[in-house]
Amino acid sequence: MKVSYYHLGTLCPSDLVSELPTSEASLPQIPATICYVLGVQVPDFLPTPIQEIATQFRGVERVVFVLLDNFGLFEVTYYKPQFLIESCNALVLLSTKNPYTLGVLHQIMYGGFDIEPNGFHLLRYLNQRGKTTAMVGRDKDLKRYDGGTRAIPKDSDMNTWIEAAKLTNRINMSWFHFLDFENLYRQQAKLGREPGDLIDKLLKRTDKWILSMHKQLRGNSLMIVLGDHGRYKMDLNYTDKIAQWRQASVPIAIVIKKD
Repeated sequence: MKVSYYHLGTLCPSDLVSELPTSEASLPQIPATICYVLGVQVPDFLPTPIQEIATQFRGVERVVFVLLDNFGLFEVTYYKPQFLIESCNALVLLSTKNPYTLGVLHQIMYGGFDIEPNGFHLLRYLNQRGKTTAMVGRDKDLKRYDGGTRAIPKDSDMNTWIEAAKLTNRINMSWFHFLDFENLYRQQAKLGREPGDLIDKLLKRTDKWILSMHKQLRGNSLMIVLGDHGRYKMDLNYTDKIAQWRQASVPIAIVIKKD
């Protein structure tokens, strides 16, 4: 793992974004990292925890995991969601062979691309070791990935956010999936509208929601906001350098501690 200070302005200049302590890791390291910070023994067969996150945040009482579709290094630098940037304690650039939604879900739940290798499923494993979990998201995704643990299907990001207010302080590991963008993108495309304004509005809205979740959260908690490339590749009609920046974008995890 490489640890450095990555200047986000090298991708997209910004007065708001300065230098953040940045790690480079692989996506399948996320489940071991979650186990470790929650004080749960990490199975030997999992890829090792992300060192910087594990050592800095060991012993938290709860993890709030937020998955954002169509959010990565490009979006955080170009659209500059204020709370996520200003509150970030650590930024992790995540390498993976599959950065899209289902691939990301698969790697986090199973620690790789195999289905339940060694019988491992992240949420079920935490349950077996005395930790409470809940997964909130799209019904089809829950049926595929909840592993028989508590699952709460929601049909919109607004409803997911409302559910978060009920769950975050009652659960050791809560999972919230915000995925409005692609449905709204299709609607905008049918109307012949450019997606840039839509992305900007959705990110600002979601940034405010995550801020409110953080305000409600009790101390000794960790928020992990992880972005993927969405359910499928989309043509967002960027041009020149902006298109190149987005093409080079990688999934990220923004880690925020609530003391």
